[in-house]
Amino acid sequence: MLLRRKLASLASFAAVMLVASACQAASSVDPTDVPSDYVMEMADEADMPEEILEIRERGRLVIGARFDQPLTGMRDDATGRIEGFDAEIGRILAQRIFGYVAEGENLDFIETVAGNRETYLQEGVADMVVATYTITDERKELVDFAGPYYEAGQSIMTLRGEEISDVDDLAGRRVCAATGSTSAATIEQLAPQADLSPMRDYSSCVEALRSGTVDAVSTDNVILYGFSKQWPEEFSVSENLFTSEPYGIGLPHGSPELREFVNATLEEAYSNGDWNRAFSRTLETAGAPAPEEHPKIVRY
Repeated sequence: MLLRRKLASLASFAAVMLVASACQAASSVDPTDVPSDYVMEMADEADMPEEILEIRERGRLVIGARFDQPLTGMRDDATGRIEGFDAEIGRILAQRIFGYVAEGENLDFIETVAGNRETYLQEGVADMVVATYTITDERKELVDFAGPYYEAGQSIMTLRGEEISDVDDLAGRRVCAATGSTSAATIEQLAPQADLSPMRDYSSCVEALRSGTVDAVSTDNVILYGFSKQWPEEFSVSENLFTSEPYGIGLPHGSPELREFVNATLEEAYSNGDWNRAFSRTLETAGAPAPEEHPKIVRY
């Protein structure tokens, strides 16, 4: 019985993939008919590394993104569209690869959380991860990073009227951060007397804060800005930052040519104004200060 179920499951999966491939092959989208918010032009194929050429041949770029973080990566339940700054960076990358972006056709976002980003890249579930992914030396042992494309900093969010302004004030307080995140590790290091309550993702942390299960949520300020914009009368975000969080685009380990292609795309987005367009329609709407200059790409 179990073998029969497995065979049926495999057959169903194969059928779905055949239908998807047929639909993709039959597609005749004219890139000039697909509207774009960006001016990014498709790269010359001669400048595309093997990994990008394989994505083009497949006809689809798969990006790991957050689905639960307002303004960085949030799924709109009505439309299914992923909204936020990270998602916009993903769309710019897709436009550089294909010359246009038609989500569901040549770009798919799949949900990632802090604890599975490396696994998704190692196992080929995602081609890239753009998900408030801080570049660290430890993570570079497991995956490659392009960027950074944004510099954030860790802060603290509380209920209004119960403000906690600095990391030193977290001692004895119940603090939530996502499991497997650098934010959780930072709280353990800088506030060892805090009562850390890790949860799967930050939307879970926010619900715990609203219910009074925890006293504070601590992570990158741009993530907290998004939640505070969603519930402006409920939350207060401290302006004190106690870390530097360079966000990178996660890539499979050992892909220097792919890393250079993505870095060159980011630099083009800086120079042609696409990065500014993405920022102004997302993070800036919640009061995130516009940086005086774009993040400096780190090559290694």
